[in-house]
Amino acid sequence: MRECLVIYVDAALDRNGQAGCGLAVFVRGRAVYTESFGFSHIGGSAQLEAHVCAGALDLAAARWPHHRVIVRTDCAPVVRSRMPSSDSFRTAVHEVRERCRRGWRVVRYVSRKANPAHELAREGLKSLSRQPQPALAAA
Repeated sequence: MRECLVIYVDAALDRNGQAGCGLAVFVRGRAVYTESFGFSHIGGSAQLEAHVCAGALDLAAARWPHHRVIVRTDCAPVVRSRMPSSDSFRTAVHEVRERCRRGWRVVRYVSRKANPAHELAREGLKSLSRQPQPALAAA
């Protein structure tokens, strides 16, 4: 088994259903991969964070299959919920837990202040506002 990867994840959601995602992968305290992007999301912020955690676990399994992985999120409900409140959140948390059972992978809490993916998620959200908006057809 190789060394441990730490993947920090975060998501930002605005009230219009626009979301930003950020992730930063570290090995031995050094960033080896970062990414941010924006997209549309229907659902709550905790559900979104759970999906981002599941995506990070999928990324780790595909790109670094022989590494132990710790995914760190600043969304406490994803890490600590025993009985998630809504069906959609319950399904998202279940996806995270199933991916953790597949190998040397865990999800842990990190404070927002200590999460390097926080600013990346905000950048992903901002990237949506910088994209050209389609012109409305004249009637």
